[in-house]
Amino acid sequence: MKQLIYTFPEDAATSTGALFWSAPKRFPRPLQFSASDLGHLNFVSSASILRAETFGIPIPDWGKNPRKMAEAVDRVIVPDFQPKKDVKIVTDEKATSLSTASIDDAAVINDLVIKLERCRANLSPVFRMKPIQFEKVRVSFVSLLSEFLL
Repeated sequence: MKQLIYTFPEDAATSTGALFWSAPKRFPRPLQFSASDLGHLNFVSSASILRAETFGIPIPDWGKNPRKMAEAVDRVIVPDFQPKKDVKIVTDEKATSLSTASIDDAAVINDLVIKLERCRANLSPVFRMKPIQFEKVRVSFVSLLSEFLL
């Protein structure tokens, strides 16, 4: 998001002179993470617990204690954002939308299978990912890995 803001500041104009950030686009405002914000902390905690359970990683006691979680999160050093120069962000919706006729399902599936096999080669032979039940949605090995690979 910060790269997008760097590339297209709030007052950026299109090639026709219109404001880039006009309806339906709204100028994004990045949140500054704060371990003292319970919403931020709950998000990190929930995502961490889900990931740990999926990968069979034991959850430490402090992982379920908001105060101790905040202390652990505060120790994480996140480098300041450094914008990349000359980044090309495609803004033409026609150029970024794929028509269903242009998608070769077999090629997409083959590509995913190859990527999954490469990832599997790096795993321990005894590794087993545990799907997590979400109301009526099931998160599986393939859906999780495809999110990371795409």
